[in-house]
Amino acid sequence: MVVLVFLGTEVLAQRYPFRNYSIEEGLSESAVHALTQDDEGYLWLGTGYGLNRFNGLSFDNYFEENGLNNSIIRVLYKDSRGVIWIGTDEGVNFWKDDSIQTSPEYDVLSNSSIISAHEDRVGDMWFGTDGDGVWHFSNEGELIRQYSITNGMIGNYINDIGEDPNGGLWFATDKGLTTLRDGNFRNYTKANGYPFTRISDIAIEWNGVVWIGTNEGLVRMEDDSLQTFTTSEGMAGNKVQTLTLDIDGGIWISTRSGVSYFDGNGFENYTTESGLTDNVIVSSFIDREGNMWFGSFGGGVSLFLGNYIENFTSEQGLPNDMVTSITSSRQEKMWIGMYGGGITTLQEGVFVDPLKNSGIPDNQVLDVYTDSQERVWVGMLEGLALIEDGEIRTFSEREFPYRNVRDILETSSGDFWISTYVNGIVRYDGEEFVLFDEEKGLADNTVLGTVEGRDGSIWIATYGGVSQFYNGEFENYSIQEGLPNNAVMYLMKDRDGTIWAATSGGIAWYDGAGFQSITTEDGLPDRVCYFIKQSKDGYYWIGTTNGVVRFRSDLYFSENPSIRGQAFQMITKDQGLVANELNLGAVHEDNEGHLWFGTVGGMSHFYPSRYEGNPVPPEVHILEIQASGRNYGYTNDLVLSDKENFIEISFFGINFKAPNQVIYEYRMSEIDPGWQETTDRVARYPSLPPGEYTFQVHARNTNGTWSQKIDSLSLTIKAPFWMQWWFITIIALIAVGIILLFYNYYRVRKMVDIERMRVRIASDLHDDVGASLTEIALQSDFLQAGNINSDFKKSLHQIGKQCRKIVSSLDDIVWSIDARNDTLGDLTDRMQDYILNTLESKQMNVQYDFEDLKMNNKLPVPAKENLYLIFKEAVNNIAKYSNGDKVKIQMLNRNGKFKLTIFDNGTTGKGKKKTGHGLRNMKMRANRINADINFETEDGFKIILEGRINVN
Repeated sequence: MVVLVFLGTEVLAQRYPFRNYSIEEGLSESAVHALTQDDEGYLWLGTGYGLNRFNGLSFDNYFEENGLNNSIIRVLYKDSRGVIWIGTDEGVNFWKDDSIQTSPEYDVLSNSSIISAHEDRVGDMWFGTDGDGVWHFSNEGELIRQYSITNGMIGNYINDIGEDPNGGLWFATDKGLTTLRDGNFRNYTKANGYPFTRISDIAIEWNGVVWIGTNEGLVRMEDDSLQTFTTSEGMAGNKVQTLTLDIDGGIWISTRSGVSYFDGNGFENYTTESGLTDNVIVSSFIDREGNMWFGSFGGGVSLFLGNYIENFTSEQGLPNDMVTSITSSRQEKMWIGMYGGGITTLQEGVFVDPLKNSGIPDNQVLDVYTDSQERVWVGMLEGLALIEDGEIRTFSEREFPYRNVRDILETSSGDFWISTYVNGIVRYDGEEFVLFDEEKGLADNTVLGTVEGRDGSIWIATYGGVSQFYNGEFENYSIQEGLPNNAVMYLMKDRDGTIWAATSGGIAWYDGAGFQSITTEDGLPDRVCYFIKQSKDGYYWIGTTNGVVRFRSDLYFSENPSIRGQAFQMITKDQGLVANELNLGAVHEDNEGHLWFGTVGGMSHFYPSRYEGNPVPPEVHILEIQASGRNYGYTNDLVLSDKENFIEISFFGINFKAPNQVIYEYRMSEIDPGWQETTDRVARYPSLPPGEYTFQVHARNTNGTWSQKIDSLSLTIKAPFWMQWWFITIIALIAVGIILLFYNYYRVRKMVDIERMRVRIASDLHDDVGASLTEIALQSDFLQAGNINSDFKKSLHQIGKQCRKIVSSLDDIVWSIDARNDTLGDLTDRMQDYILNTLESKQMNVQYDFEDLKMNNKLPVPAKENLYLIFKEAVNNIAKYSNGDKVKIQMLNRNGKFKLTIFDNGTTGKGKKKTGHGLRNMKMRANRINADINFETEDGFKIILEGRINVN
């Protein structure tokens, strides 16, 4: 079947990298009258209905309910202080401190439509109106003067205001041009010889050259020399609307018929056929990234990214958008192969049928290749063809019985290697075709491309890895030898002779022993790589499913790991590529170093020397914070409850050239160990624990340039009530109380057990030991009554006496051990009993002073025992040594302090009392209860015992 491929010789417009925004993208209205950019990077757009702020991703709209005095915006102007002045049909507003504001000083403008604004070199503001002339305000907002026709101006309709290097002001009016210098006006009109009447805009260069946009073309004024440009010189249209100077010395001219760019030598025009949203352009602006913005009268706004790329699709006459292969000849003719569109050529912007309508046997072209003789080989789904001198030769199925030809290569020896998708690879020496397949050692019969090595070996890309054919033998390389994937799409030899492979899992280079891979884990933006190509400038270009990657090996192999991520830069539809998905092997570099990319959506012509990438860092901003689904907007020092601990923080980096390729790093203090890298514009922290946090974020663009500032916010997650200090204190007190309760319960229980044991011991001692000793004493008495030896009788007497003495001492021990005798009343009763038994025979007058004692208070056992023994020793001393007749016993116990006083009025035996064994025993027992004991011998003998006793 013969398929005819025909394209006429009409010169076609190329589609340039424009990105258009309208109401569908969130713009409030499609007529964009004014454009400017603030210090934070936002683009501001004034429309016929509302003010818009654009961050590269979304629009914020502002209307009268947001503070505007009128929603029809005529002019936007940013002054040196960063204030955005907003001229409307009812005066002026300004944006300051994140809000639309007004000031009573400017109320005089409320009846005027403000259509131009300018800040002069001293900071004063000038506002041009649509019929009331120009108003001059000081930098403090004080009205200085109004100028109009009555003051010498040529017109009252002030379209634009400019200032020259000498401080002179220029006014573009509907009647001509007016300058104000040293208080004097000068008018330039057609009446006095100047080629303009209605002036729409002016632009003044640093050297004083004035560009004037008129209804009849463009005028260049240098001193009194004039030069006029119209459509006759190549402009898109004569009705000039706006003028914008760029940093390269060129000027952009917006007209009612499109846009023109003048570089000093000629005009380059852009219209809707080039990608502009509308041909009637009423505003223009260059942002800080160098992008050009055009506001249209009814089509929204167009962003022009640069003239580094031009695109060809079926809209421009390309027979089919599926471009599979591109090649060129020495005659500067581009050959384009398409799957379903056959082949065509592009010469000086004209598509031409290369075969004069004779056609080719199959329009499903997979490869076009120019050999050393300027012949063009065509690989097709159904076979192989050769075009020479305008004639086509198709190889018959008998000559070439192989289908699906994917690649053709001419080697230094003059042989041709033809890659097929099913049969393997075929060598053609001009006379015969020789097939090499798996049976002969090829890695796989699906062959997609070849390249010749420095040593003359043939490197072959297959679906089973890479095969190297040298001296008649194959050596194969697969994943085991370092390839990231066995599906090898393309092979390339760089200018150093290194073999590179593009695979379905990344790229790899051959180091002499095996392959070293580079994958997405190493920073490669996409894993599926359809080709890799090195351009004349040394950069590598990788075609993927998501755009073209510019790969800088110098950065990737740098010793500084921090710049490794900058080695990869994506070029996608956002940067002007005709489509994001490239086709296998569809890349070509022409004689001028331009790159041609074939995609599933057409063909892109790329100018590497014009492409500067994205050198300006993004402006990063935190947009809002959501806590457990509740939106708090942008709020710093936010305090949240413990239930609002699922935190989502949204942020963005303003980058108009590639808004979807901004790389972010963020961190949350106390949570993230370091910077976290992401391409998402949100950071999520589920179940954030209570505490104080600081969130920080910064961003970098596709060039690897980081934002100059780090945006941050602080937030606090309050602890739940059960983690609050007061609750913890209460719980601690409760816990201490429970511990004390259990402790006291245990202590009381132990005390009860001890008291029971004491009672039992006391009973046992009294009943068993005491009874036994008493029985011994009685037996000794009984034996003494008999007729026995006097010595033995004496011994029995001593035994009985000693037993009774022991019983008496044991009685004291039993009394002190018995828990039933622990009160002060028990102690005083015991003391009185002992005195009665001890001093009764001496007929002493004994006085007791126990009136202040609380007899039911219990004494500690050691205190009770030692107090009684000290008392007993003192009474014994009185019984043994005192010659007095009066004894006084006094005991006091107040506030935990006690005092025991024992006094007798005897006067004998004073020396013995000071140094006797009994006194030492009393001191020893006093020390046991941490008490002080003193002895006084004046007017008798007094023992004073003082200390502290805890009674219950």
